[in-house]
Amino acid sequence: MNRKFTKSTVATLIALSSVVAQAAGPTGPNSVYIEQIGNTNTITIQQVGGTNTVGGTANTTSVASTGITTLTPVAPGTTNYGTINGSSNTIGITQTGNDNSAQYNIRGSQNTYTSTVSGNSNQTNLTMGDANTNTTQSNVAETITGDNNTVVQTVVGNNINSTNTITGNSNQVTNELKSSNGTVTNTVVGNSNVFNSQQIDTAGANGHKLTMNTTGDFNSITTQQQGFNDTTINIATNGSNNTVTVRSSSAAIVNPVSAIPR
Repeated sequence: MNRKFTKSTVATLIALSSVVAQAAGPTGPNSVYIEQIGNTNTITIQQVGGTNTVGGTANTTSVASTGITTLTPVAPGTTNYGTINGSSNTIGITQTGNDNSAQYNIRGSQNTYTSTVSGNSNQTNLTMGDANTNTTQSNVAETITGDNNTVVQTVVGNNINSTNTITGNSNQVTNELKSSNGTVTNTVVGNSNVFNSQQIDTAGANGHKLTMNTTGDFNSITTQQQGFNDTTINIATNGSNNTVTVRSSSAAIVNPVSAIPR
């Protein structure tokens, strides 16, 4: 079954027990473009404000020498949908504010994705699975309260859990999670922080674990977890302008990356 959902097909979504509530705000209309190919997906989307967009996978991404990422999404449309290819997916997106952008490409089965955004000009981009690998029972939760935050996540593997809770403005999170059973919990209270996290390779039976609790501004934290043994990293940061690099692996780190001072 192939369904293409746009903001002109709200009635179809409701008939499928999926809810789309869209409100035209002070800065312009909201838009939702979704292509679903699969079975028992549940999609719940609510947007309050103006010029919020859900859908599309095309974008350009650049990283400056300062470590700041610029994500420029291509506007979603009839040739640029947010995609779901699989079964038993549960997608929820709530955006409150103006000019927020949510992009996603989900290929696997039994995935759960929840993104709650309150504020303006926030950007989220999620890729689950790739052309060769589905994700099974992986959960991603993103909660953002503030403005101008960016969260880019790539999740490939089974039983991966990623939770990002951000309170503040102009924070950036980039996660490359390609190790089954991996867990990331990132809690941020502050502004202009940059986080780059990587989990790859097979790890051990329990998977890589990362926990970060950050309170403050202009912090830069980079973590790399690699190899064939489980690794655990727990970072608690209080204050501002901290630069933290942590690498953990059963062998030499491949392509080591260092945090760039803010």
